[in-house]
Amino acid sequence: MKHIKITTLLVVTVSMFASCDFLNTSESTYYDRSELLYDPSKVTQLCTEVYSYLPNGLEGIGGAMHDAATDDAIHINNTAAIQRFVNGSWSPNYVVDDVFAHYYKAIHDANFYLENCLGLTFEDWKYTDGFQDTYTSYLNYQYEVRCLRAFYYFELVRRYGNIPLLTKTITKEEAQKAAPVSAENVLRFVIDECTDVAQHLPAKTTTLPGGAANMQRVSKGVALALKSRATLYLASPLFNTSGDVAKWEAAATAAFDVIRQASAFGYALDNDYKNLFGATNNQSSEVILCCPEGKTTHFESANYPIGVEKGSGYTCPTENLVSAYEMSDGSSFDWNNPAQATNPYKNRDPRLEMTVVFNGMQWPAKIPVETYHGGRNGQPLLNATTTGYYLKKYLNNKVIFEAGKNTNSFDHNWILFRYAEILLNYAEAMAEAYGPDQVVSPFTMSAREAVNLVRSRKNVKMPDFPTGMSKADFLARLRNERRVELAFEGHRFWDLRRWKALGDMKDIYKVNIERRADGTLTFAKEKLCTYEITDKMYFYPISNAERYKNTNLKQNPGWGE
Repeated sequence: MKHIKITTLLVVTVSMFASCDFLNTSESTYYDRSELLYDPSKVTQLCTEVYSYLPNGLEGIGGAMHDAATDDAIHINNTAAIQRFVNGSWSPNYVVDDVFAHYYKAIHDANFYLENCLGLTFEDWKYTDGFQDTYTSYLNYQYEVRCLRAFYYFELVRRYGNIPLLTKTITKEEAQKAAPVSAENVLRFVIDECTDVAQHLPAKTTTLPGGAANMQRVSKGVALALKSRATLYLASPLFNTSGDVAKWEAAATAAFDVIRQASAFGYALDNDYKNLFGATNNQSSEVILCCPEGKTTHFESANYPIGVEKGSGYTCPTENLVSAYEMSDGSSFDWNNPAQATNPYKNRDPRLEMTVVFNGMQWPAKIPVETYHGGRNGQPLLNATTTGYYLKKYLNNKVIFEAGKNTNSFDHNWILFRYAEILLNYAEAMAEAYGPDQVVSPFTMSAREAVNLVRSRKNVKMPDFPTGMSKADFLARLRNERRVELAFEGHRFWDLRRWKALGDMKDIYKVNIERRADGTLTFAKEKLCTYEITDKMYFYPISNAERYKNTNLKQNPGWGE
């Protein structure tokens, strides 16, 4: 009888490019296939394993966030792997964020589940306590797994473009011959899968047995949120090379499908922007899906300012990002305005102080941060910020590392989808398809109205975008809105690529702050560095190690053969 190796708590699969075994884990416990699928708890483990591949952007790439490879931030460590994105050392032999095998493992596990775990009845368990609740959840698993598989394909296609599309488990020999299909076909697969599974998934997973414990499971809203993102990418210049307006119309429709059902799904903009990034953000009505990291202090120690106990100050926001935050009256910040340059953090978009630590802010304790030259948190201290800023978003200042005090851990949940993104997706797609102010049936809201909803949350209250803007002006300002609203949530890195706008991040700026003898400060915007930007960077190189295993994989343009 064929056996499958499985650990008591977790099933771990190997890459389809490395083995044709179904599962390869601990040697400690063995179950044959019929025994595995006989027990509903073990089938649940197989479903749970598919969830385990969801990304956590707080951990990022060697501890660095994707934003540190954009014009929104830098990583203070010049030798960190994230630097390969921008210093010219990235290559098929020297990859970074190489998740090719990782997500194909996830897809393998999903395919295994869908081939082996459907249509089970668990006859010998029917009269056990709680069986009906267990079985109700089991019936939902197949649609959750399909949605997760679609998500992993989305993660692959936006990195690598044309890739193999595998919807069944395959042997090692088959894996070595798997041919890629076009990126458009992969994205259409993602869209079609989301469309289909949304018909079967519950509007709210909290209605499933277990209630609130199911909060982070895949729901109908999650499937439609992924569909919205995938259709937006498919409509964007990187994938929509012909400028087909119908693709923007489809993207608007996909986003509107979430918006029109938001009440049924329980989605709404959070009144408090800060709620989205604290220990209980998973409970916010705005969060559609997030990935829990658990109770940790790691993100705080990595990103508290230098000069704060155990602070490493890894992620340093740039002046590029800070300058993107408007004045509180909706006008652009301007370094050429003497009043603004003298006091650059006064009367700004409230989201700035909720996202970035700047000079004079009391953070993380009631001690003003000093990022000026010679300050307690500034240069020339070793590893102090070179941009003049530190990160605040996602950090919990209740984490205290001071000697003699208890260091408490707090939950951290990385947001994968939230409702504000859907509104911004809708605004972009509507503006591209119809213009900023037009409302075309069956839609009930214009692009301008959608973005104004995001700007009007109670503790932000930025002025509305006005009527009558040109399409070009609206889209430019919308891109800026997306930048500040979604800063440090992993979007800027990908938005610049799908817009084919990597040239916008070439020059990186800092703020230089000097303290005069009388204690007053001077602020000046200065260039920090220039990145190595080329067109080949729109897609990742496929590592030579993967291409050695499968010679049918084609290298992306510009990365050699």
